[in-house]
Amino acid sequence: MDSQVIRRAKMRTAYPNSNFIQDIVESPKFRKGAFTKKAKSAGHTTARFMRMFLENPEDFDETTVRQARFMKTLVSFNK
Repeated sequence: MDSQVIRRAKMRTAYPNSNFIQDIVESPKFRKGAFTKKAKSAGHTTARFMRMFLENPEDFDETTVRQARFMKTLVSFNK
């Protein structure tokens, strides 16, 4: 697993003119850990919960679907 410094460097390389991740995380509406808490309370792993919401987005509320999409974006940076 990459260190935080390396991950930030990769994000800056992939998106040199954008700080969209930082803007989202620093937003007052962002609730850190909310998606993980929902997954654990439902008895699923975060990855399984994310797949469940992305496979059938019309069956779930928009907030949680957006959280799942954001998690997918974050996971893609770790690969």
